[in-house]
Amino acid sequence: MDEGRWTPSIIDRACERMVISASWVYRIHLEKPRMQDALMHLASFYPILKGRFDGKAIIFPVSDILLEFSKEDGSVRNLIGADSPPMKYEAGFSLNGMLRGTSPLISIRLTDLDDGCVLSMKASHLFMDGFCFYRIANTLMKLYSGYDAEPDIVFDDSVIPQIKLPDALDASRFYPIPKSALLSVISRKIHKPRMKTIFISNDRIREIKGRTGASRTAVLSAMVYGIVGNRAISIVQTASHRGHSKSIPSDYGGNAASTLPPIPLDAYLPIDEAARLLNEGIRRRLKDDDGYLPQYLFLMNEKLPYLPFPLRMAWKRNPDCIICNSFVSFGIYEEMAADGTIPAYAFPPDLPDPVRFFPAPPEMDGIYVFMKF
Repeated sequence: MDEGRWTPSIIDRACERMVISASWVYRIHLEKPRMQDALMHLASFYPILKGRFDGKAIIFPVSDILLEFSKEDGSVRNLIGADSPPMKYEAGFSLNGMLRGTSPLISIRLTDLDDGCVLSMKASHLFMDGFCFYRIANTLMKLYSGYDAEPDIVFDDSVIPQIKLPDALDASRFYPIPKSALLSVISRKIHKPRMKTIFISNDRIREIKGRTGASRTAVLSAMVYGIVGNRAISIVQTASHRGHSKSIPSDYGGNAASTLPPIPLDAYLPIDEAARLLNEGIRRRLKDDDGYLPQYLFLMNEKLPYLPFPLRMAWKRNPDCIICNSFVSFGIYEEMAADGTIPAYAFPPDLPDPVRFFPAPPEMDGIYVFMKF
């Protein structure tokens, strides 16, 4: 990477009009001067956070991260359990300004309430995915709390371009986008489905994991299969390629996540069997990463009318293909502690994924499953 310049990859470019957003509710008041110092220290770890986008690359460091403070009447107890924070508590972010190079890549707002505060962060998806976003947020709170911290992400823009693209797309790995499928997408935008929230205890997850040896993500996906009626469906996982592709190291900064090919499930399977099949399917697909990822990048680079999953089946009201996005391995609660005080609540990211797995507050000892269809 050139000094002070970071060039978005094929994956990054696909995310340039997206914004990552998260908010945490604390039962204490965070201190303004300490937050300012922590953010300054964070920017010394990752100068790219202070950069600006010139349409082709992020040039840094050129300016400051947007940091706002406000005071609002309100109570922490009225926010716990809500699907999203009130807009007045959210960090300001101008997507159009960011794309023009006049607004920051990342913004933070700290709002004092009567009995606590809300910490809100927004960042351009152009140069980071959820893995990077939460790592950076975790490091910020370590610095705020006075702990030693070190950079654990490397923003190296040479990584993805080193992946050799094939000469042509292996269309057997992907699904053509029929024109009729776009009607389903438009319909969902007009008639937005309500979000259904289901709580699954960690005891229940551990019970199935113990019997099957499946991962937590596979167990949760199997439980989604049960929730929709044990009917024949396909499950699509959103996964990071870090450490699975030989070209992408585990500490890579940038976008390195994508949807994997679907895993089919027959009807009326026992949950344990569904968990085993999903676990095997996820492992098999990640093992094939060096074969699948170049094809996926070729598809994106050429803007071909294919997707890794069947769009029409995934965007129905009663889908036959369900896309899952898991946040359970990210630092949502304990890693966001301020002076040892863990957030009372974390708002789930507002993303279009039909199914999201997100940790519930620690005292609940479980996982939320958010479903939109």
